[in-house]
Amino acid sequence: MEQRNFQFHPGVLPIQKGTVVEFPNLDEDYHNVFSFSKVKRFDLGRYRKDEKPATQTFSQPGVVKLYCEIHEHMRGAILVVDTPYFTVTDASGKFRLENLPAGNFTLKVWVNEKTTLSQPVALAEGQTARVQLDVK
Repeated sequence: MEQRNFQFHPGVLPIQKGTVVEFPNLDEDYHNVFSFSKVKRFDLGRYRKDEKPATQTFSQPGVVKLYCEIHEHMRGAILVVDTPYFTVTDASGKFRLENLPAGNFTLKVWVNEKTTLSQPVALAEGQTARVQLDVK
């Protein structure tokens, strides 16, 4: 997850449990990345663009909220999921999950830390399921 233009990029990063994440600083100023989240607590300390930050492994599913102690407006989140099947929406809110096996599933959509939607989905072999979710 990059620190670029004094923002975390992307603002929300979905990853599978067990993924290692690096936090490169692409700005000319110092940054710091830390989290007090129950899922993963860490503090990378202050580092500059030319310094390689430590990596973090995320081994528990859940939301990890990110902050920079130097620039308090910087906020980000890592969404750690317990499945290899995930994606992000495009600018219009559409998404596509590909290469799913046939079966009955529960589709979960993380909207923000207070809102997660879920809907059962039956996927037949070789078929495409279309799902409409109402996010208010």
